[in-house]
Formats: sequence, structure tokens, C-alpha cells
Amino acid sequence: QQQQQQQKEQLKESSDSVSRFIRNGKTSHHQIPLTKEVLVMCKSLLWDALNTCTKFLEASHPEASHGDAFVITGDIDDLWIRDSAAQVHNYISMAKDDTRLQRLIEGLSRRHAFYINYEPYANAYRIDTNYRFSEKQMQMGRHGYISTFDYELDSGCYFLRMIHTYWRTLPSRGSSLIQDLSIKNAVEELINVWVAEQHHEENVKAPGRDLYRRPAVLPENGKPWTGFKGLERNGKGSKVKYTGMTWSAFRPSDDEQKYGYLIPSNMFCVVALGYAIEMAEEIWHDETLAKRAWTLRKEIDEGIQNHAVITHPTHGKVYAYEVDGLGGYLLMDDANVPSLLSVPYLGYDYDENVYTNTRNFLLSTDNPTFSRSRDGSIRGIGSPHMASSIKFNVWPMSLIIEGLISTSVEEKKRLIDVLVRTTGGTGKMHESFDVNNPSKFTRKWFSWANSLFAELVRTVTDECQ
Repeated sequence: QQQQQQQKEQLKESSDSVSRFIRNGKTSHHQIPLTKEVLVMCKSLLWDALNTCTKFLEASHPEASHGDAFVITGDIDDLWIRDSAAQVHNYISMAKDDTRLQRLIEGLSRRHAFYINYEPYANAYRIDTNYRFSEKQMQMGRHGYISTFDYELDSGCYFLRMIHTYWRTLPSRGSSLIQDLSIKNAVEELINVWVAEQHHEENVKAPGRDLYRRPAVLPENGKPWTGFKGLERNGKGSKVKYTGMTWSAFRPSDDEQKYGYLIPSNMFCVVALGYAIEMAEEIWHDETLAKRAWTLRKEIDEGIQNHAVITHPTHGKVYAYEVDGLGGYLLMDDANVPSLLSVPYLGYDYDENVYTNTRNFLLSTDNPTFSRSRDGSIRGIGSPHMASSIKFNVWPMSLIIEGLISTSVEEKKRLIDVLVRTTGGTGKMHESFDVNNPSKFTRKWFSWANSLFAELVRTVTDECQ
């Protein structure tokens, strides 16, 4: 009992620390002078999600009962659980006296819960079921509300972060929201899936769910982008061994994984399960659910400690990006969050020496996704996701995360300046850009990155409101 109480106190201390970081958006108390261009950009991008991506549903709308707020990702008119939770993240700290922001967070939370209860293995959803999917699309798991059926572990983690942060920021309204039965059911669905996928190789099913499989699908005639090459072993994925971690199929970039255990997502899962434990104990008073979450959290964390650390010949002990529990591992990073670079931002209790080595590796040419411009003025981490379009790509998201985790005001300012001058003259963040030609970029409207930029700027100024 004494050990359990110590664990609870440590969890609460860690959770409060992360919540303060999330609520306040501050990694430094220092204020620094910023150019008018930066502040104008910040104010515009801060409100991008609300002004351009959000659809509020009136009570008479047939979908309003499933949550009356729908947030698209930008230039794709569907809702990603991860993206939308991150897009509204800045607003939680401002929602106390703003009923429209309260409606947005609460409506989006209920809609997330509805989607998770509908199909927890999906990652992106449509606002209704009016779209008529082709036979090929349905073979890829798309039907009803499901826009893409890419199982990504981090999606549910973002949902838990959103509702927990709202509760800790607005205790009364947040408590009322979390007491909604659909919210609790969604959390239970996530835990059911995460437990089942600890035993992916043994074909364990989550209660009421089929085994997750993504086999190859031939493209439609003349439409090569409509097919899917398929996960290995007829859609099951590459072989894995039980580690305690929970398996997933796709990265937060929507690319399929090489190995089944994605380390930064499992780290985020450990943090998110801490949120679930607090809500189970303090809101739902469900001891059984709290114990399940405690056990799962412990097993995943032990799996990370035992399988995620690899010795690099130059950098020493580093965290791998993916492992399979059989000795296979992948040393790289992907700019999309959760990433290895973002581990401090996620709130995971990492080994400081291992993370320092990992960061040094990630920001070096030893990392296959790292790029540096020919003149040396721009360098950062990209993603294999856009390598076919832009070989030497850097994602603004990775530069933003580098700034968010930095304790140096000068470094934050340097990164903000780089971000401003790599927009290709658009004044917006993009998915990726060519490190030698920033005017060449992918996705002209990527709201998640816009929101993260505002989050970074707001760590060093109070003038972006």
C-alpha cells in the first residue's frame, strides 16, 4: 500500500507538471522582443483552427448528438483525432471565460468519444455517413464514418490529453464533461485495444472487435493512389514478440511502421494512461478501471526500459524509433509528434543521459531523416512521408518541437526566425519544405503545424492573444 501511495504521488506530481506546461504554454518566464511579422503570424495561426477548420453543429443537425463540433485537418476535409486535439490545444488555457471555446472543446471531446466507440482502430473520420465509398476503399477499411482505417496508437493518447487538460484547467466543466458515459466508454475502448495489442502476435481480440488487418488492395484503374501495398503477412504486419509494449500499425505521419512497437507512441501511451488513472480514481471512482490502467502503464513502461534502448557506435545508448522485441530496431526519427525529439514535450519520464544521446543523434547526419541546407542556415528533421516529393525535407513541426523543449530563449528565437522565413511567403506553416528551397513545400494548409507554431511563440511572449 505504501508503494502504491508513493506511485500515486509520483504520478500526480508528473501529471501536474505536464498539465502546467500544457495549460500555461510556457517553458520559460522570459519575455523576448519579437518582430511585428512574428506577432501577426502568431495571432493569425493561433486562431486558424477556430476560424477556418471548425464547424459547429446546431441542435437540429442530425449529427449534433454525437458532439456538436467538427474540426477538419486543413486541406483535407476530414477529422483526425490526433490533429484536431492538437489544433485546439492552445484554446484550453483560454476557455475559462469564453463560452465558444468551451463549446468547441466539449463538443469535440464528445465527437472524439463517439468515433472511438464507433471504431477505435481508425484514425480519421467523416462528419456523417453520406459519402459513398468505392469497393476498393471499403477493402481498406473505409466505411460509414471512417475516412482512413490506419491504426495509430497516438490518436487515443491525444484524446486523453485533451480531456484531462480541460478537466485540470476548468475543473467544474471538465468534471461534468468527463462524467459523460460516452467519454468513459471511449477510454475503456482504448484500454481494451491497447491490452489486446500487447498480444498482437497471438491474435488476441479486443472485446467486441475484430482482429486488425490491413492486407494489400489493388488500386482502381488509372488511380494509383487508391491502392495500398499492404502490411506484411497478409495485413498482420511484421513479426513481433511480447515486450509489454502495445503494438500499432501506422506512425503519426500515416506511414506504415517497419516494426510493431513504436517507441515514442508507447511513451506517450504511458503518459496518457496516467491521465486515465486520475480520471478513473477521481471522477468515475472505478477502482477496476484504475487498476487495469495501472497494470498496463507499468507493463508498457517496463517494455520501453527493456527493449527501446540501443547502443549506437557513435552516440552511445539511444532510444530506438521502432523495435519488434526480436532484436530488430530502427534508428531514426519522424517529425510528426509523438517523435523521439518530442519526448520531453509529451511528459514522459525519460532517462536523461539516453535522451541527450538520442537528441544528439537525431540532430546529426547519422539520423537518416535529418537534413541541412547547403549554406548551413537551415537544419532539422523531416519524414519519409514526403521523401518521394522532396528528398531533403524538413518539417516545421520538428523545428517547433525543438523550440518547445529548449530552455534557451536565444535558441527559441532563432528557431522562430527560421520558421518565419521558411513559409515560402505564405505566412503559414506547411507539412514540409525543401531545406535548400523553402518555397517548395507540401500542404499549403496544415492546421496542426499552425497551432504548434502559435504554441511555441506563446512560450516567449504574452502579446499573441
